[in-house]
Amino acid sequence: MAQQARLTKDQRREMAREMARAEREKRQKAQARNRILVRVGATVGVLALLGGVAGGIWLATRPAGPGPANMASDGILFTGSGDEIKHVATPGIPDGDDPVATDPSNYAAPLHIVSYIDFGCPYCQQFELANAEQIQELVASGQATYEVHPINLLSGAFLGSKYSLRSANAGACVAAYEPDKFLDVSAALFENQPSESTRGLTNGELVDLVKEAGVTAPEVDGCINGGEFQGWVDAATERALLGPLPNTEEPRVTGTPTILVNGKRYQPTTSLADTAAFAAFVQSMLAATGDDADPTPTPTPTP
Repeated sequence: MAQQARLTKDQRREMAREMARAEREKRQKAQARNRILVRVGATVGVLALLGGVAGGIWLATRPAGPGPANMASDGILFTGSGDEIKHVATPGIPDGDDPVATDPSNYAAPLHIVSYIDFGCPYCQQFELANAEQIQELVASGQATYEVHPINLLSGAFLGSKYSLRSANAGACVAAYEPDKFLDVSAALFENQPSESTRGLTNGELVDLVKEAGVTAPEVDGCINGGEFQGWVDAATERALLGPLPNTEEPRVTGTPTILVNGKRYQPTTSLADTAAFAAFVQSMLAATGDDADPTPTPTPTP
């Protein structure tokens, strides 16, 4: 206090300004570490966390744990031939290990489609309900492989129930214990998607839904109710947000749905539900490979 009393009025004013500036910078840095930037785009889906993951929510309460079987890449991969779609069997990621990226060159299909989706995301619902059928036709015919990464971006939109996390866990449970029903379960989750600002489906309702989709493996009930793969979901989500994404020049996931065909991101100028626009994008990716085959029947234009 004695030292400050000897300062002139201008010096005290400058000291106060400097202290205020330092405090502002301190607050701004703290906010930057913890801020979650969520934006809703009309055509590109919900933007996700772009920075500050280290101060965030993904691994705060649960260790990652081992990943589900058949998702060694953090996604479940499907191939097809002769109208049949089959998953590619892989071990789960051991606790503490990194995922193993899919090598597209191991598969004869000229198209490699990858999706990063959140079962609570309404924009994912738009895309999936409109385009899942033509994607599955491509896979069944042997024209494409399809790799699905369920992630958790929107748990905060469901009144504290963590619906996006729990539904992604349900998908992982099916991938682990009855993988060839995964696409049926994915369709059911989007067809029965709850509205944001609700609590979403309970675990019991998720169990009923996957059974209605044809899942019979007894392990799935306990896996959903016990949240067996929730730690893995959070770890896989963090990996997708931090990047890099394998087999693409896209540095990271910045929103859902993120749809990649042969490493190129699909970014429609119209609606995500525009089936013709997606078919045209797929055709352009096929043409770039030198394959002249028409990949899919002409879809009915979306009204």
